[in-house]
Order: sequence, then C-alpha cells, then structure tokens
Amino acid sequence: MDNPDPHVIVGRHPELGYVALNPQELFVADHVLKLLGFQPVPGSKLYALANPEHDGERRTRQAIASLRAARYQVAADISLDPAPPQQAATQRLANEQQQTMTQNTTPRTTPTAQAAVARSAAWQSRTDLQPVPPRPKHPPLWAPRSQIRR
Repeated sequence: MDNPDPHVIVGRHPELGYVALNPQELFVADHVLKLLGFQPVPGSKLYALANPEHDGERRTRQAIASLRAARYQVAADISLDPAPPQQAATQRLANEQQQTMTQNTTPRTTPTAQAAVARSAAWQSRTDLQPVPPRPKHPPLWAPRSQIRR
C-alpha cells in the first residue's frame, strides 16, 4: 500500500515539550492546533503546546484525533497516538459498515406497535362519520348583530 507523506507530524521536543509540525501549512490543521492550545513557533512551521504541564498529553492526543477526524494523515509519536493509523482506519471502516447495515434494514416492530398504527375494523366501519373541525384559538373580533347580547 502506498503511504503518502503525512499532513501533520506530532511528537515531543526536548525543549518545547509537545509539538506539531504542519509542513504543508494547511489552514484547517492550523486552526485545530490553535484551538487545542498549540502556538506557532516564530520562524518555523512548528507549533508548541502552551502550558504542557496542564493536561498536555490529553490535549495532544485530542489534537491527533481531531486532525484524523478531519481526514488528515497524522504521524504521531507512538506514546501519544490514541490509535495507530491502521487501527483508526479499521475502526472508521467498521463504523461506516455498521451505519450502512442499520440504515438498510427494516425497523424492528412488535405486534403491539403494528396494531397501534393499523386502523381497526371498527374504525373502517365508521366511514360515515365526519371529522370534527378544530376550534379557533381566539374568538372572532367581530360578531354578527344577532349574537350580541343587550
């Protein structure tokens, strides 16, 4: 299988902590990284996580998962990867197959539910009854003179 270059690379840096590299300068990747607390390092395509001591590993994993959900190829340090790329692709395929299977099947109904929506024989024999018209929400603003009380 041909594996293209990743859109984003995520890992650890000895001085900066958790970092992400956006080599193609993709707008959505830039936006997602900034939303999750990654700040651009001036003069490079590198992003460093602000306050890495404050739940940095979870936020880094969330960034990886969010970028993958946006269908980007993400290469990540194995210790940070929430799901390896192959496992993530397999999981996504299984979810899509599950949705397809549930959408193409007929809904399960019980005999009671089917009877509730079917018209009974007694209802069908009363075809001469006219439906009752709905009542107006408000009385009319005017009334004929014959209905006015004096």
